[in-house]
Amino acid sequence: METKYLFQPAKNAKFKSLRSLIILLLFCAHLVCAQEYPVKNFSTLEGLPNNAVRSLFVDSRGILWIGTENGLAKMDNGKLESFFQSDGLAFDNCWAIEEDYLNQMWFGSYGGGLTFFDGKDFQVFDQSNGLIDNRIRHLYAYKDKILVGTENGISIIDVKDRKVESFPETKRNPDLNYTSGFFEHQNRLYYSTYRQGVYEITFSPSKTSFRKVNEHLPIYALGHFEDKVYTSNKGHVDMFAVDDFVSGISKPKSFGQSVIWSFLQDHLGNIFGAAWGIYKEDGGIFHLAQEQMKPFKVHTGIDLKNFISSAYDHESKTLYAGTTDKGFFAIHLDEKILFQAGHKEPVLGFVGDVELEAILYADGIHLSKDSLFVDKKDFKTAQARFLSVLGYPLPKHQDDFFELDYDTPTENLIFYQIHSLSGNIWVNTNIGIFELDRRGRFLSYLPEHCYVMGFNSEGKLTVSNPYGGLRIYEDHKNLIYTYYSPEDAETPTQLASIVSRGDRTFLASVFNGLFDFSEKKGFRSYIRDSLWDEQKFKAMHLDKSGDLLLGAEFGDLYVLSFDPDFIIKEKIPKSNFIGNGILFIESYQDAILIGTEAGLNIYQNKSIRFIDHEQGLGAGQIQSAKVIEDKLYIGYDSGYFIVDLTQILEEKDYTHNLEITKLTVNNQTYPKENFLWFTYNLKSLDLKNNQSNLTLGFKPVGHPYPQKLVYRYRLGSQEEWGAYSTETEILLPSLSFGNYELEIETYDLHSGKTKITSLLDFRIAPPFYLDWKFILPMTLLIALMVFAVFKWRLQQVREKAATEKKVVETKLEALRSQMNPHFIFNAVNSIQYYILKNQGDEALDFLGKFSKLMRNTLENSVLPQVRLSREIEYLKNYIELENKRVNNKVDWKIDIPTEIDAESLSIPSMLIQPFIENVFVHAFGPKHAAPKLAVTFAMSDTGILTCSIWDNGSGIQESKKTKLYESRGMSLVKERLSLLPGYSSDSIQVQSSPEKGTEILVRLPCFYK
Repeated sequence: METKYLFQPAKNAKFKSLRSLIILLLFCAHLVCAQEYPVKNFSTLEGLPNNAVRSLFVDSRGILWIGTENGLAKMDNGKLESFFQSDGLAFDNCWAIEEDYLNQMWFGSYGGGLTFFDGKDFQVFDQSNGLIDNRIRHLYAYKDKILVGTENGISIIDVKDRKVESFPETKRNPDLNYTSGFFEHQNRLYYSTYRQGVYEITFSPSKTSFRKVNEHLPIYALGHFEDKVYTSNKGHVDMFAVDDFVSGISKPKSFGQSVIWSFLQDHLGNIFGAAWGIYKEDGGIFHLAQEQMKPFKVHTGIDLKNFISSAYDHESKTLYAGTTDKGFFAIHLDEKILFQAGHKEPVLGFVGDVELEAILYADGIHLSKDSLFVDKKDFKTAQARFLSVLGYPLPKHQDDFFELDYDTPTENLIFYQIHSLSGNIWVNTNIGIFELDRRGRFLSYLPEHCYVMGFNSEGKLTVSNPYGGLRIYEDHKNLIYTYYSPEDAETPTQLASIVSRGDRTFLASVFNGLFDFSEKKGFRSYIRDSLWDEQKFKAMHLDKSGDLLLGAEFGDLYVLSFDPDFIIKEKIPKSNFIGNGILFIESYQDAILIGTEAGLNIYQNKSIRFIDHEQGLGAGQIQSAKVIEDKLYIGYDSGYFIVDLTQILEEKDYTHNLEITKLTVNNQTYPKENFLWFTYNLKSLDLKNNQSNLTLGFKPVGHPYPQKLVYRYRLGSQEEWGAYSTETEILLPSLSFGNYELEIETYDLHSGKTKITSLLDFRIAPPFYLDWKFILPMTLLIALMVFAVFKWRLQQVREKAATEKKVVETKLEALRSQMNPHFIFNAVNSIQYYILKNQGDEALDFLGKFSKLMRNTLENSVLPQVRLSREIEYLKNYIELENKRVNNKVDWKIDIPTEIDAESLSIPSMLIQPFIENVFVHAFGPKHAAPKLAVTFAMSDTGILTCSIWDNGSGIQESKKTKLYESRGMSLVKERLSLLPGYSSDSIQVQSSPEKGTEILVRLPCFYK
């Protein structure tokens, strides 16, 4: 069967010539699609004080200074800050900027003189203090001097003492003499003027002199690079050999266009000029090479004609160019990421293995080999051609084909995907599936409408109907296929992607999980076969190692292996990525490339790196992506980016520091004695106890991509880290007193590295009452007070105890003294009784015993305690005496247990005698037959001696108990006992009845000697 092409070989010369012309035109159109460097514009919308940028300068700290016609600005880490006359500038119109050898800054204004800035304060120099002219055009740092080139004349300032020296001989025609540049050559210094020639400046101890070396004019601006001097003329550039130029030889090579106002050189030695035409709009950014001014807009997309200033940052490889009315532009000349924007249509896909072979745009296919563009009209024409020779009936919607309108007009044609197989290109559209060769010839057409297609492991075309089943074509040219119905649960539906590996094809569904297919086993659903329950996928990729990478709908990424069995090797959570959803997955070497709406995530070695517009990537909607060789192609809405993966994946750890830019204590700005170059030079801080609310702002220094840094902090190496954030301001409210070490961990999304920086050590003093300076004297004072109070109280207690003791002893003595006459009164009554009875002998015998008892009584009455043995002896004498008085009719005894040591035990004296006396007086009546008295001692477990006085008398009547307790002797006993330790209401107990007699129990405190 002969293959039919849409474009048949030419049959005549006319057609051949026409075809060649079309190819040539397409090729020329593609030349316009040159690679562009990433560009960003800064204007008043971003915070610039004015859009007329007269001067640009990158200082040694990496700060970009921007001089405008209405204020000075600095850009640090992408943030703009402005300064005006109100801040100390000489004038708001800034035309020149320079840095001296001490890294101090100088700003020249046009009309107000010069401003010096030492990092903290501004100082103004103008004609009032010696400047030759207030209209400054150029500044130049030379050794320890600053050269000031003005509208008419030169001044020189000594950096150390800031003395201004002006030279009247440099003043000439005021309309033609403005300084247009300075340069050095072979340790000699020169400056150029607009129309008054070029001069050498010579310094000597006695004099500074000026000598004209070249009459060349006009010179609007001058640039000196290696052995060449470039001067800008009216509408062209004059290039000199520097030796000729300083020797006065005026034989330049002239080329180019426009008037260049600023020259610069990049890191590769390329010379650039910022131009603004005086006489016509022919300015722009130009690359000066091979004696040509090549418009640089081809590489930037900037189509402006009014550039008047420029600067270059060698660290970040960024070219800055200022305009008269659009602010300034930052152009990244680092070729790791380039932009292709010649064809302003969404880029839907790429094909190629070793090199880029074809790009699918929204309006057609660009074929790289012959630089051909096959547009919608070509596809519509090809459809008509194939339909006219179709050898089978058109597919019908009733046969589960997705609806296809053969009358769809060209402008409504929609491209979905582009694929490559066996050297040919396949494209599925809303009017069918097309096969083309690498030269743009249409090889076949399949009238089937589908969103997602692919090829199985046998190379067979696999087409998914989004609302139906799936077809695998054995012969797509003759519409021979196998149909798999959606009624079968194993049939994949609503597919997002199809890829093949070995003998297996994988199909990812938007709603029904993962499927695979092999010729032997057919389709298998991982959900239905309980292999994996993940349901929703948006992206799928097969890496070169054979692992399958799947992006779930909600952002998680899975790495699957099938050697030999299915396993989930790794799950990378969505939280690890920057962005909300996965748009594409690609791989290169051991890196996984994940595209999200925010940019490019690179997962490598268990860490994430992130690339976005700050490094030069686009900021729009990603439409497609593919790795070809060592390049990643990312399609956007209006062009595509080319990412050099070999350079991007270099794990360069950019050395950077963190510096404090803001410090407030209790919402008050911290004093700026240590504030220099917009940062606090602080490593430690001592705060008062009430200074407990801190706010710190900081910035990274030395990192080319500061917006790729995220931070978290902790207040001490033993504390937990907080969460990562892009915020460079930390709020520390209501801190307690103590020592703190503020540490910040920086995670670099560009390199995937982390770094810990000790930003600030600070101490919050304790409250005054917890300070050792307060605690020590107060402790001593309190100790002294306590000691004094203790001594005073002890003295009081001792005095009170002594007083109480004396009172008690006095009282006891009084009581004892009261008992003696009471006893004597009773004894005298007994003697009187004998005398009245004329019993003289008995009276004498009684009197003898009485005198002995009296002697014992007198001895015992002065003692607070007596030995128990002596008290018992005393009681025996007393009982014998009383018993004799009643004719010895009472049977008595005193019983003391052997375990009681009567010699070592002492008791209060004369407490028992009154109870025995009551027995003899009240217990026995005249008719009592056999009176008995028993005195018994016993020792309790508590150390109390109990004395029992029992008699077998008639008992005590209830009416007489009160009288008994109210008797004088008993009152004295009770009062004495109450003054002794251990007294209670139970110290005296009385048990009495007519049948059993009377028993009195007396509990006595005892003392051991």
